Amino acid sequence: MLGVLALTVVTSVINGFEGELTRVITGMNGDVLLYSRGEPLKDPSVIESEIRKVVPQVTAVTASFVTELMVSGPQGVSGAVLQGIEPDRIGEVTSIPRRLISGKIPTQEGEVTLGSAIAEKLGATLGTPIRLIVPYTSDKDSAPRILNVHVVGIVKMGMYDYDSKFVFMTLGAVQKFLDLPGRVTNFNMKILPGTDSREVSDRLGESFDFPFRAKDWSQLNKNLFYAIKLEKVVIAIILIVIVVVAAFNVVSTLMMMIHDKTKEIAILKAMGFRPSQCFQLFCIIGLGIGAVGTTMGVLGGLGLGWVLERTRWIHLPEDIYYIGFLPVVVRWMEIGMIACIALLIAFLATLYPSWSVARRSPLDGLKYD
Repeated sequence: MLGVLALTVVTSVINGFEGELTRVITGMNGDVLLYSRGEPLKDPSVIESEIRKVVPQVTAVTASFVTELMVSGPQGVSGAVLQGIEPDRIGEVTSIPRRLISGKIPTQEGEVTLGSAIAEKLGATLGTPIRLIVPYTSDKDSAPRILNVHVVGIVKMGMYDYDSKFVFMTLGAVQKFLDLPGRVTNFNMKILPGTDSREVSDRLGESFDFPFRAKDWSQLNKNLFYAIKLEKVVIAIILIVIVVVAAFNVVSTLMMMIHDKTKEIAILKAMGFRPSQCFQLFCIIGLGIGAVGTTMGVLGGLGLGWVLERTRWIHLPEDIYYIGFLPVVVRWMEIGMIACIALLIAFLATLYPSWSVARRSPLDGLKYD
């Protein structure tokens, strides 16, 4: 029961982490991202038309400009990523407008929306004036670019890497601030449900030469998702050992039962109880023990997962674990696999005691009576 319970909870939590990260990454970048590895791109409308020709499954595209800079607020200074967005189209591709916890997304010059963590670090709230600073430009002799803006919104994507770095401003305002009119760096795309995003990114990569590069949502944090899958396998193997150890209790229980019921078993055999029937009987008993433990473990794991999902009473440091709580996603196929493995281990544990009692002679149990 404890082994199955632990497996159920741990796999559901890891699934939750994977699902939550997927939701945040696609909510921030869309399903597929096409970006420039060199200079900012000209003629974004032409590029967008070409994208739609290459990949008809694209349902929405929005251009953006992403650059790194410094942000100065009332309580400190922080490095940040400035993203220029199209306010009227960003909601079609990402979930940024739906993740606002206060205020709104910027719609005109002089307005910015901050990630929740960077806003806290800067001591900024709605209406707070802050300063955007680009310490370097393409011209080595020019002075740093500085822009005074005010906060009109706070957004919480749910992933510390995004909430602690991103500052959003209108695309036109970013282009004007950097003196790069009509230029963009990224194209964020939403594709039809059920479409293979990796296939779409590969097709875009083949169609657009340097400086373009395409990635789908899974490639944006490839190492992180690989680590999650690897940890899931390793933890599952470790926890299955708990089930294997518990299976020895099934062996010992059956051996003690055989020892205590030696006389009764011998009488049954003397009355015509065949060895095969004896073998089946103790297999059923052992499998019944395993079935009860597995059922209780699955129900207990699902119940604990439900509590974790509803209450979120376990809090995590967001700067270490990316998200601040334990998400839970139950995948019934995995729960069924866990139950089947536990039952198989319990069944295998019954084979030796059942074979041992089946091969005994009735005389062994009656010769002293």
